Amino acid sequence: MQGKKPGGSSGGGRSGELQGDEAQRNKKKKKKVSCFSNIKIFLVSECALMLAQGTVGAYLVSVLTTLERRFNLQSADVGVIASSFEIGNLALILFVSYFGARGHRPRLIGCGGIVMALGALLSALPEFLTHQYKYEAGEIRWGAEGRDVCAANGSGGDQGPDPDLICRSRTATNMMYLLLIGAQVLLGIGATPVQPLGVSYIDDHVRRKDSSLYIGILFTMLVFGPACGFILGSFCTKIYVDAVFIDTMIPKVTKHLLSNPVFTCIVLAACMEIAVVAGFAAFLGKYLEQQFNLTTSSANQLLGMTAIPCACLGIFLGGLLVKKLSLSALGAIRMAMLVNLVSTACYVSFLFLGCDTGPVAGVTVPYGNTSAPGVALDPYSPCNKNCECQTDSFTPVCGADGITYLSACFAGCNSTNLTGCACLTTVPAENTTVVPGKCPSPGCQEAFLTFLCVMCVCSMIGAMAQTPSVIILIRTVSPELKSYALGVLFLLLRLLGFIPPPLIFGAGIDSTCLFWSTFCGEQGACVLYDNVAYRYLYVSIAIVLKSSAFVLYTTTWQCLRKNYKRYIKNHEGGLSTSEFFASTLTLDNLGRDPVPASQTHRTKFIYNLEDHEWCENMESVL
Repeated sequence: MQGKKPGGSSGGGRSGELQGDEAQRNKKKKKKVSCFSNIKIFLVSECALMLAQGTVGAYLVSVLTTLERRFNLQSADVGVIASSFEIGNLALILFVSYFGARGHRPRLIGCGGIVMALGALLSALPEFLTHQYKYEAGEIRWGAEGRDVCAANGSGGDQGPDPDLICRSRTATNMMYLLLIGAQVLLGIGATPVQPLGVSYIDDHVRRKDSSLYIGILFTMLVFGPACGFILGSFCTKIYVDAVFIDTMIPKVTKHLLSNPVFTCIVLAACMEIAVVAGFAAFLGKYLEQQFNLTTSSANQLLGMTAIPCACLGIFLGGLLVKKLSLSALGAIRMAMLVNLVSTACYVSFLFLGCDTGPVAGVTVPYGNTSAPGVALDPYSPCNKNCECQTDSFTPVCGADGITYLSACFAGCNSTNLTGCACLTTVPAENTTVVPGKCPSPGCQEAFLTFLCVMCVCSMIGAMAQTPSVIILIRTVSPELKSYALGVLFLLLRLLGFIPPPLIFGAGIDSTCLFWSTFCGEQGACVLYDNVAYRYLYVSIAIVLKSSAFVLYTTTWQCLRKNYKRYIKNHEGGLSTSEFFASTLTLDNLGRDPVPASQTHRTKFIYNLEDHEWCENMESVL
């Protein structure tokens, strides 16, 4: 009995050890199923990444006018910075969207987020590499109390500017300009896998009827990011202070996609719509400043609190309507046509909502006489010729005569309290005073409030076309080409929709300049625009782009109406042989878990039944 006890004890111990090992293996199996394998967690992460991307991009737009003044850039130069993001994205978009679909898409998106973070850090370097707002003696031409006043009668003539001191940082300024371009390129490279791989991954892992809602939420966060960026910009501006590795099959697939007129038209229409956002919205803050005499901070705050949230709401409503109304591709294109038409009408109304430049002494009207014909316009006049006034900055003042002057110095004011201004010859001597800022235009405040309301409506309605357009695009291609088709979309969006518009809008804005600043003998930033010409040219470009999108939507509708089954790849009916195979075998598990032929046939049989929701549940069981 005593000999059996140790043996029994030993056997019991081994049995316990085996049971313990089995329990540990079961625990490991349970641990393999991570909570992050849920598609909703992926959606939240993708939304957060898109939110960060939009915030960084919009923040740059919100400080464009600050960059102009800080680095003495023209609007066309700032347009180059705004377009540099798309250049980095352009080089890799097809490569990543085609080959990335064969790899682990969430990991690729995560790597892109890391690269975007590095680009964002690089874009902040100019703040630490330059001594902004740190002035040395001789750099400021203002009076002792900080006023830009006339230097006549010994009030400041012995403290003239030191040209060497002012121009010594010219080389450093050019380096910062190139650094900002490089940072934007890096941000574009990091953003390459985020949208095409993210959208295709979600569409592959959710039920087909829920796809539009998920994609709508995704793009809503993409547009909500700029709201955060503009609000952040509003706060900050208040503070003073590779082709060698591409498979030779990328051209054949691209040719196949572009030979589909529905695919081509819907992509080009999306490019036109995005071109309006990239060009019009990029300079909208500056437009508000010039047209309605707002400060940079106020313009950014209004954009972040009104237009951007309305656009977010519009994108969400677009996806929700497609789901609730169960719109087919033909219904979705009709919806896109309708919202495009309404938003274009809103843009037409902008032609009549604005303020005139008003009389500016020496620029739009001669000094002392607002109606004398044949008088040459020159900001320098006998009343300020001895004042040593400079044109490298613009600090407008409004005179008691109702005329705007480029600065208190150009108004001939020789006192820091802005009185005794010699150029105000049409008012009594005791009233020769000026106040900071441009002279207000009559009816300008009412026009601004109307403009703001129409802009909110236009932003919301125009954004409702985005989700239907994406749904139409991914329904016109085979499932195995879905990711690549989205890659082609985002490539063309950047090539046609993001890069040229800021350059075109910027050059157009520069053509309406009335007075340029000078810096070290060179032409600097524009300080005064012809508001009427600015408004007509700026809004007309947007109207032309919106009208082009409507023509392309109409062409798409005609193609679908005449031959619907030819262009829609059976996504709304029974599946073809290649498509039902792709419904269970995605690019994520290609080559890893082969699907038996018998299972494929069962899937085909089930999908041909009428109750598709019950079929999807049965497919998961099989």
